[in-house]
Amino acid sequence: MNTLHFVYAIEVEKAGSITQAADNLFMSQPTLSKAVKDLEETLGFAVFRRTPRGVVPTRKGSEFLNHAKKIVRQIEKMELALRTGDATHQLFSVAIPRAEYAMRAVSEFIRALDISGGAEFDIREASSIRAIDAVADSHFVLGLIRYHVEDEDYFLKSLTEKGLQFQTVWESPYVALVGRDHPLAARENLSPEDFLPYLEISFGDGEVPYIRVSEAESLAGAAGGSKRILVYARASQLDLLRANRLAYTWSCPAPQDFLLENGLVQLPCQGSGQFRDILISRSGYRFSGLDRAFLRQLHAQRDLASLPVCHFGNPV
Repeated sequence: MNTLHFVYAIEVEKAGSITQAADNLFMSQPTLSKAVKDLEETLGFAVFRRTPRGVVPTRKGSEFLNHAKKIVRQIEKMELALRTGDATHQLFSVAIPRAEYAMRAVSEFIRALDISGGAEFDIREASSIRAIDAVADSHFVLGLIRYHVEDEDYFLKSLTEKGLQFQTVWESPYVALVGRDHPLAARENLSPEDFLPYLEISFGDGEVPYIRVSEAESLAGAAGGSKRILVYARASQLDLLRANRLAYTWSCPAPQDFLLENGLVQLPCQGSGQFRDILISRSGYRFSGLDRAFLRQLHAQRDLASLPVCHFGNPV
């Protein structure tokens, strides 16, 4: 989606006329009309309704324009900071998976900054699908997404179609997180099948759209059985995990102090499958100093995870 079309649509709303908006934008009326039509085709609904007195937004169009104005304002603020070299007001936004190391990276990154001149940080924990859309639609500058390596073709195709670039941050086998008193906590040489009698706690919005549920449940051999609680927040997942001695969840490796604080044990599991975390941004985007500082923290927190892992290209 071309965010320049957002600017055009906002001007059309303000002018109440495509002809007047074209004059205001110093472009021809046919060119602006085509841009508005392309935008409406991309969105799948009409943004404007033509009347004898000009054009007015439709109901859905008004909702879209409200979002578009927020996006355009954010882009304008970033561009101003880049043009003026203004380091007094810091802007940063990222969508991250519900993972302890990612949230710690955010916390340590912000803690290390001098915010005396002002700062605006926009942080969202989101599923991979929603993070991709958020970055592609310019709601967020950066996104950290996670997927099963078996699903890589789908995700790379999606990133290409949406005009996003990426770099790998981490690849590792999944581990099972359980309470210290879980029946499997002291076991070794575990397989996913060993967990079938127990209660899985998983995120309910992590499905890959093109995979049928039955296929998704068999991927990587770590699908779990029929005993499952779906949650949508990391805090809920941890609360349920701590409260139920028969519960478990599939996770990336976690720092040792996090496990101790929460009374958890992480169990390697043969055949649990591999995940890959990648950092995404819009194609052609050049990382700011803040972006690079966050990426350094991301690698540092990743390295604190307590299992041997595959690491990729620490930033300079």
